[in-house]
Amino acid sequence: MGSLKLYINTSPIVFGGVQRSFSEAFFVVLGFPFDSTSSYHPGARFGPLAIREASLNIETWSWRAGMDFEDLGCHDLGDLAIVLGDVHETLRRAQEVLEDLYTARKIPIVLGGEHTITLASARTQRNAALICFDAHFDLRNEYLSQRVSHATVMRRVLEVVNPEFMYWIGVRATCREEQELLRSRKLNYMTPWDLRKLGTLEAARRVKEKIKEANKVYISVDVDVLDPAYAPDVGNPEPEGLTPSELLDMLKLLVDARVIGADIVEVAPIGGRGLSAIQAAKIACELCCLIYRAKTSLTTAGRTFMKTR
Repeated sequence: MGSLKLYINTSPIVFGGVQRSFSEAFFVVLGFPFDSTSSYHPGARFGPLAIREASLNIETWSWRAGMDFEDLGCHDLGDLAIVLGDVHETLRRAQEVLEDLYTARKIPIVLGGEHTITLASARTQRNAALICFDAHFDLRNEYLSQRVSHATVMRRVLEVVNPEFMYWIGVRATCREEQELLRSRKLNYMTPWDLRKLGTLEAARRVKEKIKEANKVYISVDVDVLDPAYAPDVGNPEPEGLTPSELLDMLKLLVDARVIGADIVEVAPIGGRGLSAIQAAKIACELCCLIYRAKTSLTTAGRTFMKTR
């Protein structure tokens, strides 16, 4: 647990405004204020703070889960002490912190920050299925002379996890290199048009069928999966995205007791705050409520935690 002292900077704002002790918390919020590989809109390093600020100013009742986020056990650990410009050392630190959190049987909720954080999560949980909500596949082998960046992160993840247990949802921006890889590796993905044609119930059923053999599930939400009308201040906005309701409805249908953690990334707030931070805060609150509901038995107290690790 030494990494929690070595590599963490406290935050002036705690997510949701309610701080549980580390020992009693189900969820641990970790900020990832890093954007050194960003290629279009910089500023994702300010995402965690903007998301925390937004979380103080939205209502926290989840209609989908039927509970209030304020009633859950959440501990905001603070921000990872990143090394500006050094993605490899930053991810090494992130991996060490995440490993300590899993050892302590916590469910990490990472606020970003650029999407490279998902690689650290994948390295700590190589046997977990990965559901990735994203406008982009992030499957280039190299981008701007970098093999580890926001545009290559899922290519590196493919090297450490089972590709059969990976599923992209909401993807609509790609290149020829990625298209060739998708065909050759027969990777699983669903565009916004696929989702709307199928409807959320059938779309979620197909995703769950693909990952039904996995014992653990990790969820990554790149906020640019949403249409720029709903989330304009992200690292790489892309037209024709999902609506917030489509995203949250899919999360409701996909979250089950196997979920071990999540990240919400690529918020690059304009002027220090913005609409994307509000969306990210809402997503984080909903995810916590949905995960909690999935991991608790229906006892009269409603507080029995169903261990999945």
